[in-house]
Amino acid sequence: MTNEWELPKEGRKKSIPAHRTSAPSLKESTGIQRLYKRTGKRKVSFYYQYPDGRNETLATANTGDRKAITDAEKKAKRLALDIMEGQIIVGSVADMIDRFKNDIAPTHYADQSKDGLAVRQGTYDNLIKFFGKMSPTSLKTVHGYQFLDARAKAGAPAKANKELSQLSTICHYAVRWGIIEANPFVGMMQNKTEKDVRTISRSQIVRFYLWSLKQQQSFRNLGCAAMFTYLTGFRAAEVRPFHVSGLTNEGVKVLNAKRKKGEQEIMKVREWSKKLRAVVARAKQTHQVERMYLFANLSGSPYSRSGWGSVWQDAMLAFIGCKPNELVKHPLYFSLLDIRPAAITTKLRQRSKDAYDFAAHANPSTTHKNYDRRKEKKARATE
Repeated sequence: MTNEWELPKEGRKKSIPAHRTSAPSLKESTGIQRLYKRTGKRKVSFYYQYPDGRNETLATANTGDRKAITDAEKKAKRLALDIMEGQIIVGSVADMIDRFKNDIAPTHYADQSKDGLAVRQGTYDNLIKFFGKMSPTSLKTVHGYQFLDARAKAGAPAKANKELSQLSTICHYAVRWGIIEANPFVGMMQNKTEKDVRTISRSQIVRFYLWSLKQQQSFRNLGCAAMFTYLTGFRAAEVRPFHVSGLTNEGVKVLNAKRKKGEQEIMKVREWSKKLRAVVARAKQTHQVERMYLFANLSGSPYSRSGWGSVWQDAMLAFIGCKPNELVKHPLYFSLLDIRPAAITTKLRQRSKDAYDFAAHANPSTTHKNYDRRKEKKARATE
């Protein structure tokens, strides 16, 4: 019998390759939760799948290059573990935000106070929770809208607008740094919000002030601060840390706390009146020893924003005498932030010549847009 392999090549039987029972998997497990391997004709990719269904490619290598594939897998596993542990990953949006916070924010914002830093840190934290583990190059406008919707459902639609505006500012710098080609959050429609404007009267402030004079030291302190704010029209951020050096022969002085970077510093001066002198004198008497700050806490330091809010709520509960869950909606309730608009409105209603200097806004339109709470506007006839 003739051996098949002795026949000429063209006479041999063609071998039949073994039949594949299944197609190669496009999604292979790597042993790390949520990290998968995808093998294509040209590339091998390792990608992380987030709980919300989003995918992010962590590493790639050319198909057939075993060493490169091994290195890519190691890198992808390390990054995946970092994501699950919540660490800031090099090259992520969280890393981009952290760079802005450390390198840009200290000179970009005029307000470097403890309160200002705390507010911005809260914004960074909320942005990182949503965008932090993404790659900056994967950011799209739709992600911005998803963020606005998510924050609105969480009960913070207005704050979401400010937070996304902050991220847009960061992305402008990211374009300059060469991290992304264009800012994806420019020209977006923001959440629609209804302004909850609380209009208070002079009588509310006076009643609280007179009530506080018969109360414990901390409550008297707040009552004097409330009346001081009404008489001067200063911002809450200027009143809480008001330094006694601002009490001069000319009047009460404070440096404008709210200004954009590069804007000229403005010194606000309120000339003395009998009522202003009386309030300042009573504020000084509130403390048993001399203090550097007119409305200092019991330790002699200026109140933090949260510390002030806590004591203010206690004082208001005692003043109004209602249940805690009814406090904010009570007609007698107001916060220190409500007093400045009331003071400016009084000036406008009286048609005072110094109303705009009293408000101290760079643009008079800001005074009318945000601080004019008059419910009726009277004027004389033309003739």
